[in-house]
Amino acid sequence: MTDSIRFYNDLIPSVLSGKKTITIRRQSRCCYRPGRRFRMLRHSDGVQFGELEVLSVKDIRYQDLNDRHAAQENMTLSDLRKLIQKIYPGIEHLTVISFKLIR
Repeated sequence: MTDSIRFYNDLIPSVLSGKKTITIRRQSRCCYRPGRRFRMLRHSDGVQFGELEVLSVKDIRYQDLNDRHAAQENMTLSDLRKLIQKIYPGIEHLTVISFKLIR
């Protein structure tokens, strides 16, 4: 396994605690498929902190994000929308990747 997904440092505790069970990325299904495993890396320095397995991949429009997505991200909907706009300014189409922590 050589594929990886980077997470911002402040989101890592939520991932490791199991409170964050999805990640929302710009719309791209090129490598995200159920059953695939990825190394989880810290965004700041690329250090591995765990491994995850993709459970599902679904496309969504930004305006269709809801409280359930926010809960799966372990934040409020307002905070989720702000974070997505900070990372992907003006984005309209996203991909929701549901995952489980492997280690």
